[in-house]
Amino acid sequence: MQEDQQPPQSLLNDDQLEQLDGLLSQLNQDDEATNLFTSLGYVTAQAMNPQPENAAVWLDALLDNPEAATTAKQELLGLLQQAHRLAAQGFYQGAGIELPFIPEWQDETAEFITDWCAGFMQAVFEQEDVWFDDQEQALAELLLPIMALSGLFAEEADFAEMEEDPALLDAFARQLPELLLDIYCQLNAPEEKQPKSTGKPSSGKKNRRRR
Repeated sequence: MQEDQQPPQSLLNDDQLEQLDGLLSQLNQDDEATNLFTSLGYVTAQAMNPQPENAAVWLDALLDNPEAATTAKQELLGLLQQAHRLAAQGFYQGAGIELPFIPEWQDETAEFITDWCAGFMQAVFEQEDVWFDDQEQALAELLLPIMALSGLFAEEADFAEMEEDPALLDAFARQLPELLLDIYCQLNAPEEKQPKSTGKPSSGKKNRRRR
């Protein structure tokens, strides 16, 4: 790292991460519901979006019972808003963010990476028109590693082949810190607009396969 380069922005400290994990476990009854990593991937994508959804909408996406009016839900929203604000700051300043996992595809990190990327793609699919607009091809190419790592496209032949290649998945995982900055720049300050194409990923095939 160069001396004048800022370190990646930390979104939550260890105590806050533990609190976020506990709140999600408390508010979600389904074992397959949103967890710590999914939620942080989700708010990271929201932080990149030039037209992010209202924070109150996040709870509808992340909780299996968003109608429950509880103190825990407000605490959860506060943590998500902080993570969103600091992620947006990190991307704007060009420092990026500190990921909640080591960006290497290993047995102990694979599920964390998969969940984070699945949460990221969930936010993308919720606002496809905003994300792709008139630069579908460029964004589709940039998102491909995250799509492959997310496990949401297991029924598509090309992605199924990628998912069977640990070396490729490791290369994708190691790209994430710089890739996120590239995606942010493409969304918020593209050097040139891309013509419309059919390169946009389809949200219709999101059959998740746990590794």
